[in-house]
Amino acid sequence: MLFVLIGLWAIGLLLLITDPRRPTTRWIASIAFTGGFGGLSAVINDQINPYLNARGWLSEPVMRIMSHTETICSLICYYGLPYTFIMFTLMYHPNASVWRWTRLLGWALLLPLLVSFAFEPMPGDPIPYRYVTFWTVPYILAGLFLLLHGAFKERNTFLRKHRMLTALAAAPSLFFALFTLYVLPTFFGLYEWWRYNAAVIGFTLAVILFSSFRYGFMGLQISIRNQKLDYTLRAITSGTAILNHAIKNDVGKIKLFSEKIKAEAEQPDPQQLIGDIEVIMNASQHIYDMIYRIQGQTQDVVLQREEVKLRDLLEQCLGMLSPVFHNVELIKDYRCAGLIWADRAQLIEVFTNVATNAAEAMPQGGRLTVRLTESKRSLIVEMKDTGAGMDKKQVKQAFDPFYTTKSGKKLNFGLGLSYCYAIVQKHKGTMSIHSKPGQGTSVYMNFPKKKGGVGA
Repeated sequence: MLFVLIGLWAIGLLLLITDPRRPTTRWIASIAFTGGFGGLSAVINDQINPYLNARGWLSEPVMRIMSHTETICSLICYYGLPYTFIMFTLMYHPNASVWRWTRLLGWALLLPLLVSFAFEPMPGDPIPYRYVTFWTVPYILAGLFLLLHGAFKERNTFLRKHRMLTALAAAPSLFFALFTLYVLPTFFGLYEWWRYNAAVIGFTLAVILFSSFRYGFMGLQISIRNQKLDYTLRAITSGTAILNHAIKNDVGKIKLFSEKIKAEAEQPDPQQLIGDIEVIMNASQHIYDMIYRIQGQTQDVVLQREEVKLRDLLEQCLGMLSPVFHNVELIKDYRCAGLIWADRAQLIEVFTNVATNAAEAMPQGGRLTVRLTESKRSLIVEMKDTGAGMDKKQVKQAFDPFYTTKSGKKLNFGLGLSYCYAIVQKHKGTMSIHSKPGQGTSVYMNFPKKKGGVGA
């Protein structure tokens, strides 16, 4: 049980450190902590007390302290686990944002738990099983239903995958605990089956670790790849700045010598020569001005935020790209307005890049679906094409700077998606790509909602 205690509390702490503000994260961390208290109760009884007794340290006062501590930890697990689970599934459901009664229901669901302390358990029992089972079993069953119903109800394929992984992690442990902690002791007198919970919890921890590395789990995500991307983008910024400096110096020389030649050429009837040189001077000035503009763009991006609606930005972007979609069927599915604080110009550029890539992936025509959906705290923009798709290697490299699948095209340097990734990250969002050869490509961009605003 020491493994259960350490594993559950470690996951709970990591979740809180990663995303402490999100209610669903706090509730699922609470599940981990309450389950961990059950492990601590077992560790006290099976390991700590025998250890203290073997060394003669288990005096009567110490024994009373350890007994009270064990009882408190046991009660936190028995009573807290079903309550935190049902509250998590309520908050995590896709419809939670439109349920106005969730907070009131949370207080109502707390009442049976508090009443449990008014009942005296049978001699030798840790809790009054008959009464506690009366409310804990419906809580867990309802939570399992909400968890699975939410996963199947989710229409966004990217979010559905995360919900499925969450269900895979939580459902087996809670379903097994339903029997080992409540049903078997109450109706069959089997009190020691809770010890088998460790095996199921081990499976849960394995699912969470795998999901965290591969996809991200409830905000807990190993960011090695993101750090690599950030480092590479900084390298691009540094290299571009050096290149700008070198070109600027050479252009400055060209401008200087052009002015010198012009001064020396101002003789009778040198109009043709002067005219040609003025063209060179104008061109060099233009390059000079452009370098300053480009240099400004290669520095760390500073967002100029304002209140915008993603639906309006998508409409504006798709309207400007209408000539690109001459042989593409465009499907718009806006389920909310998408009110956020964002840099309007930068996001239009992001959406333009992604939509253009989708159109170019369907040279013979196809279908582009642009979908805007919302969860309780996020807004999700999905652009899905029916093009040739990409294999796993191409998907992994899609955000890498200078990588491109369109190498045959001129002036394509493979920086578009790297730029998009950086801008979405600047907005505290996430960007991901899902694609398979022959099945098209889906690009997902998740943004946090505007605080104090609404999504629709």
